[in-house]
Amino acid sequence: MKHFFVFVVLMALPRMLSANEHNQRSVYGKGLSIEERKSPFLTTRIEDDQILLTIPEEILEKPMMFVRHDHGNQPKFMQVVWSMERDKILLKVPSLWSTSGITLPIKPRLDVTDNILAVFPLVHTNRAQASYTINITKLVMTQMIEWEPGFTETIVPEISLLMESKDFDDEVIIKVRRGLVLERSKISIPVYFGISGLPEPMKARRFDYRMGFYDEESTGIHFHLRNSLANISRWRLEKKHKDQKVSVPIKPITFLISPEVPKKWRPYIKAGIEEWLPAFESAGFKNALIVKEVDSLDEWQAHSIHSNVVQWSQKKYLRGSEYEDYGGTVAKIIDYRTGEVLRGDILMGASERSVMEQYFVRAAPLDKRAQQFPFPDSLTGRLFQVIAAHETGHIFGLKDGNYGEYTYPWDIMNDSTWLRNMGHTPSVMNYTRANNIAQPKDSIPPSLLLRRVGPTDRYNIQWAYAEFPEGISMEQEQRALEQIIGWQDTVPWYRFVNPTFEVLGPAASNEVVETNDPVRSTTLALKNLERVIALLPKVTKDQKDNARLDRLYEKTVTLWNDHMKHVMTLIGGYDVQYKSIGHDKNRYTPIPWEKQMEALEFLLANAFDPPEWLTNPDFYKGARYSTYTDRVMDYQSGLALELLMAPRLNRLEYLEDFLGQENLIKTYLSTLRYGLFSELYQGSEKADSRRLNLQSIYIKQLIRAIGQERTGYGLEERFYAYSDHMKALILEELMVLKKDMQKGMKRKGEDTMRWHWDLCIKKINGAL
Repeated sequence: MKHFFVFVVLMALPRMLSANEHNQRSVYGKGLSIEERKSPFLTTRIEDDQILLTIPEEILEKPMMFVRHDHGNQPKFMQVVWSMERDKILLKVPSLWSTSGITLPIKPRLDVTDNILAVFPLVHTNRAQASYTINITKLVMTQMIEWEPGFTETIVPEISLLMESKDFDDEVIIKVRRGLVLERSKISIPVYFGISGLPEPMKARRFDYRMGFYDEESTGIHFHLRNSLANISRWRLEKKHKDQKVSVPIKPITFLISPEVPKKWRPYIKAGIEEWLPAFESAGFKNALIVKEVDSLDEWQAHSIHSNVVQWSQKKYLRGSEYEDYGGTVAKIIDYRTGEVLRGDILMGASERSVMEQYFVRAAPLDKRAQQFPFPDSLTGRLFQVIAAHETGHIFGLKDGNYGEYTYPWDIMNDSTWLRNMGHTPSVMNYTRANNIAQPKDSIPPSLLLRRVGPTDRYNIQWAYAEFPEGISMEQEQRALEQIIGWQDTVPWYRFVNPTFEVLGPAASNEVVETNDPVRSTTLALKNLERVIALLPKVTKDQKDNARLDRLYEKTVTLWNDHMKHVMTLIGGYDVQYKSIGHDKNRYTPIPWEKQMEALEFLLANAFDPPEWLTNPDFYKGARYSTYTDRVMDYQSGLALELLMAPRLNRLEYLEDFLGQENLIKTYLSTLRYGLFSELYQGSEKADSRRLNLQSIYIKQLIRAIGQERTGYGLEERFYAYSDHMKALILEELMVLKKDMQKGMKRKGEDTMRWHWDLCIKKINGAL
């Protein structure tokens, strides 16, 4: 409530800063004549298989967006200007001045003001109307345009064809069939080129690494955790009634649900997008979103910069792609000067089968509707709604990341009141999937098992989209925004952790429900995984092959591995909160050592000694042969290697110094050795082949670590390098293990374990 009060105070200040009133008008389905236009714009005409473009003198040197839509999901775009140079027209790509205070160069670190994309001789000059006509056929038909660094394509002119063009009040669209070489075949594909006018730059919001927004170039890569000179990617939303705390926008964000989307799923996709309406109300905008279901969408509207289209991937219906399981993606066209999103598309890529099977392995024990295939449409539709809500977050500027993970209490995952108000995860942008921590006895309503737009999403939208009153200085605005970021000090689920190549702790985990106690929550999740395995014969008994059984078992084992990796993040892990040096708290707080060792013991008991119901379920006995891939063993091998990788051991070495605690690493390494070689130390009669393989992997990795030679001193080399101190500790572990195996061999007769240890000793001797 305190945070809402601060926001209300901000909104009650004098009139908001006046933003650009430019509200572009778009007309679809027909072009406008010159006389009907508000101001002159480009026009096209086709004569004798040539396309001519007429450029009014008034729009020379005006910024425009050049866009290409083709067979891919991502439109290609660049900002361009038309220039006159003596008797020629130039199409130039300028370096851009970002309103954040930095120049975005044409090429990295290349200090030039512009680049020439094409040069056109004048075909006609109309002095009465002050316009110039050029022939752009080569540009759209045969010129290889470098849309982004490294982009290339092989053009096949003999199967290229100029089709049609349309003129609108601030945009022209040209359709061609461009011959290309794709997958070593000559293919003629439809390509739409659009050239549109750009509005005056909007008022931007500066990038801040503590918030989960893309910068204007949507790279999302900020490994150094610093506030680069950049704007965030967001939409131009301006209040229609500046004096109101909550106002309708001058121009709401409008989405069109493509006719390709099956009718039965459209209401759910619409609902997923509209989940964000309350988030924008927190930023002061009522009815900020409009979602329209359309039964027809002509090709010009579909490819206009003014359309935001929800598309239904047709790839899932193609042979060779029908088994690809993925959720969705987005495509955006952005004005790099400010980060303004000009167009945002959502591609619904997941198939019905993939969303059903993903939900089954997580929630079938908790939702009876998911205990037979196919699911009822009401459930499948809700699964598509979750995807739509997540992808819509990307459209608004939020990136994939970790929002408030490792902050929710583990023991409220079965509390219906909490789940109804807060959800099982604070953000729909988290990869937490469905809640599989609650137990059947908890009787959680199935509707509460799914992700939805949550409190952290509303918080992020408030920070990114709130307007500030007229007369407020830039310094005051920045203080107000900093105050909103400061709420992360008292509301831990508002915190964002950037997903980098290093998983620093449980706040950066994925694919499971993260709580403040990964060991407890994973223990509950494993109970549901066992129930899922028990359900597999029931949901596959009507199948004529084992395809569904294999897929569901594979997905279940993969989820088991994700849970093991989640627990593993505690070892050498930190609780992360981004903040400046002068703050009174640490950015990285080590996970308590007791929790780290508890996690290791859990892994030794569950990951490296997995239950029979997982490794060899009854339904597979007699259904597989000797060389059948053992997925559990594959994942176990990866987990064992992860425990010994340099980055984790380096973090433990730093932690030992930070805590001033001696022998911390030795305790970790010896505990791992005792656990993986429990047969040696506990006097067990034998170990199965799984254990023997793990022990061999362990020894090979230690030998590899000792023999590692550093090839350089760059960041990547240091990241994967073992320190000399760590190598000494690892060597000590090998020597102790060798000595203990020699003792163990004397206790054993002529059995398998004795010869296994003998082989291990030979490997150690041969490497040292």
